[in-house]
Amino acid sequence: MEPKFNHFDAEGNAVMVDVSAKSPTRRLAVAQGKIKVSRAVLDAITGHTAAKGDVLGVAQVAGILATKRTSELIPLCHPLALSHCTVEFTILHEECAVLAECTAKLDAKTGVEMEALTGVSVALLTIYDMCKAIDKTMEISDIHLVYKEGGKSGTFTNHGHHSPAVVAVSGVKNSGKTTLIAAMLPHLTAAGLKVATVKHDGHSFQADPEGTDTGIHMKAGAWGTAIFDGEKYKVVRRDAVEERELIARFPDADLVLLEGFKHSTWPKLELVRAGNSTQSVCDPATLLALVTDQDLTVEGVPSIPFDGQAAAQVVLDYLKGEGRL
Repeated sequence: MEPKFNHFDAEGNAVMVDVSAKSPTRRLAVAQGKIKVSRAVLDAITGHTAAKGDVLGVAQVAGILATKRTSELIPLCHPLALSHCTVEFTILHEECAVLAECTAKLDAKTGVEMEALTGVSVALLTIYDMCKAIDKTMEISDIHLVYKEGGKSGTFTNHGHHSPAVVAVSGVKNSGKTTLIAAMLPHLTAAGLKVATVKHDGHSFQADPEGTDTGIHMKAGAWGTAIFDGEKYKVVRRDAVEERELIARFPDADLVLLEGFKHSTWPKLELVRAGNSTQSVCDPATLLALVTDQDLTVEGVPSIPFDGQAAAQVVLDYLKGEGRL
């Protein structure tokens, strides 16, 4: 069957689709794109030394503004009143690039994909505009829809540009984060999920044991080293990195579990255990559940015991609610 292009009438004239008979539903769309830059531009962005000011701060505002003006830029888009919009950036040090992600939400009769794509596009164009005095060879690429939900077509995930779900397992020091993650993993993998983990270490960890070949290389001054066999590999680099860049290293994962990150905005499980802590320290708005063995509650947040299966079920329910399962 030939695909139907609903922005044309029977005579081939461009028309705005009539959505008056539709009922409003919750709509959500996530789009991404990136801009490849020179090292000088990346240093200016991260060091806040660009002549025009805070590059990512201005680009973020520009992207949000663009989502609200999409119908003025794309001729056949309906004017929409967004209920929520975010534009976030990830510095990809290894690629020397900036990844932009725009999320748009509303309750409406038509989708919000174009708004998310427009937000990403304008955010990246703003980065180019603010940094072109340093380098005019920057390249904008890979602008795409990552995910959408709502409407007759339902949920769509762009598996060609797969982005894993992310959940943090947080708590104060020695609260049992590693033990809980290890207890959750068998249940998550049994559900068919490919799970990766990222741990934040507040100290300078030893990347390669002393006496190993790669450890000897690093101790002698190697900037980076790698080791591999037929099943796995490891890369160690002396470089600053953020968790989003590490998450991006696992594009084939269904889920990335972060260990730590208690003050982040990631959805999370927080551990509060007797003899270690007595109260929650995370933002309640980010909590999927409180994992505790105490008579402790946080308003609007379910409490569960320190149990790998129970914690895994919370994560699985969250993934279902996000259309990931």
